[in-house]
Amino acid sequence: MITLNRSLVMLVDDEIDIVGLFTEILTLNGINVRPFTNAEDALREFEQNHSYYKLVISDVRMSPMSGIEFIKKLREIDANIKVILMTAFEIEGSQLREMNTDEFFNKPIGMKNLVQIVKKYVG
Repeated sequence: MITLNRSLVMLVDDEIDIVGLFTEILTLNGINVRPFTNAEDALREFEQNHSYYKLVISDVRMSPMSGIEFIKKLREIDANIKVILMTAFEIEGSQLREMNTDEFFNKPIGMKNLVQIVKKYVG
């Protein structure tokens, strides 16, 4: 179990391989990650413990709740939470603007780039 502190990163993706890889790489780089493969479980956790989270990283396309829906619900709980969205699919500029995200990247992403992006928010 991870000790809760105010620098946790929530990672949400319905692909278990992505969650495992990203969690391993970020943890090896000194970042405290709480991984989830289900946005509804992640939302329940955030509702109860949002003050411990500094950053949320979420996939855009997930089921049953999309990353965009998930982020909207997070921001209703904590309007100041920093959010990074990621996707393996192409996103148009207008879609990106409506996502209300602090950062966005496409998968696949180099692990060094992933760490650099996350450290901008939790470094």
